[in-house]
Amino acid sequence: MRFHLLSALIGVLTLLATACSALGSPQAQSTGPIKIGMVTSLTGNYAPLGTNDKLAAQQIVDSVNADNGVSGRKIDLEIVDDGSDPNQSVIQFNKVIGDGAVAVLGPPQSTADLALKPLANEKKIPTISLGAADEQVVPVTPYMWMTAPLSSQVANVCVNFIKSQSKTKLAMLYDTKNAYAVSGHDSTNKALGAAGIQLVDDETFETSQTNFAPQFAKIADAHPDFLLVWATGAPPVVITKAWADMNTGTPLMMTAAEASTLYVQPSGAAAEGVFVQASMGVLGQSLPSSNKYKKLVDDFAGPFQQANNYYPPQFAWDGMIAATLLVDAIKRKGASSDQIRDGLDSVDLETPQGRYAFTPQKHNGMPDSANLMSVIKGGQFTPAPGVTQDQLAAAGS
Repeated sequence: MRFHLLSALIGVLTLLATACSALGSPQAQSTGPIKIGMVTSLTGNYAPLGTNDKLAAQQIVDSVNADNGVSGRKIDLEIVDDGSDPNQSVIQFNKVIGDGAVAVLGPPQSTADLALKPLANEKKIPTISLGAADEQVVPVTPYMWMTAPLSSQVANVCVNFIKSQSKTKLAMLYDTKNAYAVSGHDSTNKALGAAGIQLVDDETFETSQTNFAPQFAKIADAHPDFLLVWATGAPPVVITKAWADMNTGTPLMMTAAEASTLYVQPSGAAAEGVFVQASMGVLGQSLPSSNKYKKLVDDFAGPFQQANNYYPPQFAWDGMIAATLLVDAIKRKGASSDQIRDGLDSVDLETPQGRYAFTPQKHNGMPDSANLMSVIKGGQFTPAPGVTQDQLAAAGS
């Protein structure tokens, strides 16, 4: 008799436990703060990127929370530092998930994003990467998206600009330890033939290198019309100063990774006249009032500049878009990881970087028209010669 009563009691408890388990997850995610993780680089080589990603994402979260959150629920943004080390990115990614994050932003370096890509899919945690290598989202996998321009989009802007200047000879210098740089270099190579541009010299280096004299000597001997550098963090500053000292007369071209005051300021006078591929947000002060996104640009840039004493660089725009799209997904579909995934897969939103549209088959969203060429004048990013008012007016469409 006691055995039967005990068996019956165990059966009832098992049913109750199963029922509570089934109900527990939705109930836990229907009240209280929505936990979001942000893995970024606040120290190390990629700190200029990660710091601005953080400032922008926090600005968006603070604004949402000040407006009573999402359906009355505040967003709890846990920001962790990966020290610019992809191995630490993995450790910190697991940490924020262990702390209850239902989605993750970052990191800013593509090498780390590619390390997290299989983890995000395995753990089914929506992750909006802030790096820019095509391989982060091509081919598409279910749980990783990106907001920065694809490295192939950056490459196309650079190649098309060189062609528009009626130049035909290019030299490249790229960081072989940086996934974004390798991806961008390869995309550039693919685009050169159709543009009628010859790659007259192709040089490599590793992130920790500080002496570029051997590469510079070969580049100078090849007499290119432009030198395009694919790199991120500290090396571009060193390269810019050393190339200016060479006084070859060959203009230097940098990619979106240098569209930041944290590249311009340490480079000093050597940055003057350097061409830098940049998104429309970076050139926001030059956008005409006829650009349909101009007000959205100013609405973000004004508070950012007031809080940080400089105009938002490329990485701030990337972080802002990531946080904005995540909030939009939660508002439309809900705050569980699967609901956020569904929300991101159905994003169709006008942002300060143009109209972003994601589908289950497309996880990058920056419009081609949002990517432009700039030149540094007086320490500021300005539209490069040949970038027309019509292009600026249409940017983001």
